Amino acid sequence: SYANPPFHTHKFFTALEKSFPTPTARGLMRATRALLIDRVGRVKRDALTMKDLESQAYLFKAAISELRTEMTMRMRNDTATMRTATAALRREVDALDGRMKEDLGTLKHEIQMDLDNRKNEARNDLKQQDIRHEELLNKSLVQIGELRTMMEEAKWDNMRNSVAALSAFLVVILLSMELLVTKEKNKPPPPPPKPDIIQPEGEGLQ
Repeated sequence: SYANPPFHTHKFFTALEKSFPTPTARGLMRATRALLIDRVGRVKRDALTMKDLESQAYLFKAAISELRTEMTMRMRNDTATMRTATAALRREVDALDGRMKEDLGTLKHEIQMDLDNRKNEARNDLKQQDIRHEELLNKSLVQIGELRTMMEEAKWDNMRNSVAALSAFLVVILLSMELLVTKEKNKPPPPPPKPDIIQPEGEGLQ
C-alpha cells in the first residue's frame, strides 16, 4: 500500500532542481523517498531500539553523504564534459570563422580580378574602337584628298580643253581671215569699162 513519505517531496525536489537538471533531481528525489520509506518501514517492522535508530540514522547520513558525493562527482564530470564540449565547439566555431574569412577573402580577390578583367576588356574595346575610328577617319581623309585631287585634275583638264578649244577656234578664225585676205590679193582687177561712142546727129542724117 502507498505510504506517505517522511519529508516534503516537492520542496526537496525544488531544492535539487536548483543544482541539477530536472530528470536528475526527480530521480534523486524518488530514490531518497524510496530509501526513507524502506528504512522507516524496516524500523516499524523490526521495532528498532534507539540505538538501532541512531545506527540507521548514521547509515542514512552516510548514504546521503555518499549520494551527495556521487552527485557532486557527477556534476563535476558533467561540468567538465560541458566545458570540453564548449571548448571543442568554440574551436570549431573559430575554425569555421577562419575558413569563412579565407573564403570571403578568396571570393573578394576573385571578384576584384573579375572586375579588373572586365575593366581591361572594356579599355581594350574602347582602344579598338578608337583605332577603327581613326582608321576610318584616315581612310575618309585619304578619299576626300583623292576626290579633291581628282576634282582639281578634272578642273585643270576642263580648263586645258577649254583653252585648247578656244585656241583652235581663234586659229580657225585667223586662218579664215588670212585666207580671205589672200583671196582678195590674188583676185584679178576688173576690166576697165568700155567708153561710150557718141555719133553726131548730122552725120547720121546723111
